[in-house]
Amino acid sequence: MPMLKVSSGVEGFDQLLFGGFPKGRSYLVAGEPGAGKTIFTLQFLLEGLRLGERVIYISIDEKPEHVIADAEALGWSLQTYLEQGMLRIIDVTSHFSSAQMGTSGIDIDRIILEVLGYVKDFKATRLVIDPVAPLIFSERHIPEITEYIRRLIFAIEDISDCTTLLTSYSPVGSDKVSHHGIEEFAASGIIILKLTKLNTKYIRTVRVKKMRGTRVDLSEFSFEILPQRGIVLRQPI
Repeated sequence: MPMLKVSSGVEGFDQLLFGGFPKGRSYLVAGEPGAGKTIFTLQFLLEGLRLGERVIYISIDEKPEHVIADAEALGWSLQTYLEQGMLRIIDVTSHFSSAQMGTSGIDIDRIILEVLGYVKDFKATRLVIDPVAPLIFSERHIPEITEYIRRLIFAIEDISDCTTLLTSYSPVGSDKVSHHGIEEFAASGIIILKLTKLNTKYIRTVRVKKMRGTRVDLSEFSFEILPQRGIVLRQPI
C-alpha cells in the first residue's frame, strides 16, 4: 500500500519531503523566537481547512484571541472557520500555570486525556500544539515535563488519522534543537527554522533534520514571510 502523505501548506516545502508529511505521525517544528514556527503551523492548518478537514490548534503560551490576531496580521481570517465548526482553538495554559510558579506538579494523565479527547471528539485530521510545553519551569519540574512530552507524543501517534505539528523553542546561541531535549527523539520528524547571518544581514532558513518513513532533501533553504502567502521557500544556501 502506498504511503499516504499530507501537504504542509508551505510553498516549496513539500518538495523537501517528496510529497508531504507521512500521515498520522507527529513532527517537531523547532526554532528560536521569531524564526516563524507559529506561522508554519498555521499554514499547515489552513491547508487542511482549504481541503475541507477539521483541525485543532492548542495553545499553551498564548490566548486564542492573540492567535487569531496574529493570523489576521498576515491576511488570514480564522473567524469564518471557527464559526463553521471546522477549526477549534483551545487554550490549555491553566494546566501549566501553577507548575510555572513552582507550587504544584503537572497532571500528565489529565492533560493527555484532554488532548486526545479533543482530537477524537472533533474528528480532527490535523493538530498543532504550540509549543509542546511552556518554556519556564522550576528545576524540580524538569523530570515531569520530560515525561509529559514523551507520553504525549506517543499517545498522539496512536491516532492514525491525525497528523500533528508540535513547536519547540531552540535556545538562542545554542546548538540544541529543542529546549527540553526529549522532543527531538520522540517525534517522527524534525523541521528546524533559523535566523542565519548572511554577510551583513539576517535571513530566515528552514531545513529537515529528520523524517521517518520518507525520502527527504536535507538542503537548507532561505525563506520569506509574505502577506497572504506566509512562509515561501526561496533557494538553498
